[in-house]
Amino acid sequence: MKQKILIGTVALLLLSVCGAPILGQSAFRQPKNARQRSALFTQTSIEKGWQQAVAQKRPLLVMFTMDRCQYCEKMLSQTYRHPAIEQMLRQNAVTVLAHADSHRALIKKLGIRSFPSSLLVSPKGKVLDFVQGYVDAREFAQRVGPKLASAQRAPATAAIASQTAER
Repeated sequence: MKQKILIGTVALLLLSVCGAPILGQSAFRQPKNARQRSALFTQTSIEKGWQQAVAQKRPLLVMFTMDRCQYCEKMLSQTYRHPAIEQMLRQNAVTVLAHADSHRALIKKLGIRSFPSSLLVSPKGKVLDFVQGYVDAREFAQRVGPKLASAQRAPATAAIASQTAER
């Protein structure tokens, strides 16, 4: 319950910072060696990503990561690099890769205790999902796909789930 309350505050936090850096931290830092693997993550800051998501009326997906996190690397290289996941997110969401060192205060406020953590927020500020820890492509598609579809018109999530089963 406490975590739901903390996560629920993210919508208000995101809405309140549309033009201002989150808690004074707008710097973007990707984990070492992740730049070439994270082409899916198009925004360099949570603030810019939120502004784009609102303008385009698309959900915002923020993956919180940190250096030397083997599960973060695995999530980036296996889950987010899966062709079906890339397609689903490119077509239906604005994506941000947020490094823990650049967003310490926000991570503390959200109660994030494990990495990677992925937060999906509707363009109206509703938290759609909060995925803590590594999940494979199939589980990610089954969990996040329907929420993207409900947030806006999205491709059939059954097709995405079946594509992830093939790999």
